[in-house]
Amino acid sequence: MGSICDMNDLERFLRSDEGKARLNQIQCLLKGKTIVDIRFSNDVHFLSVLLDLDNGDTFSVTQSSLSVVAIREKFADVIEREYYVDFPERRPR
Repeated sequence: MGSICDMNDLERFLRSDEGKARLNQIQCLLKGKTIVDIRFSNDVHFLSVLLDLDNGDTFSVTQSSLSVVAIREKFADVIEREYYVDFPERRPR
């Protein structure tokens, strides 16, 4: 979880000319485009959602529910089960 310092820095970026310009670039990249495919990528600390657009560009989206911490909390039993698929010899008897 972030701190108030992180939140304040993001607010500063949002109000700056440079921040507005960068976010406008993202709007231009996405506006009017069609998503033709959706893929996922393991980016160590989270899973990225990769949106393939009809113009050939790919846009990466992160979402807090796909962080490794959130996945471990919500799917602990699944991760443990799959761990023993990788290491069956370590399963307790």
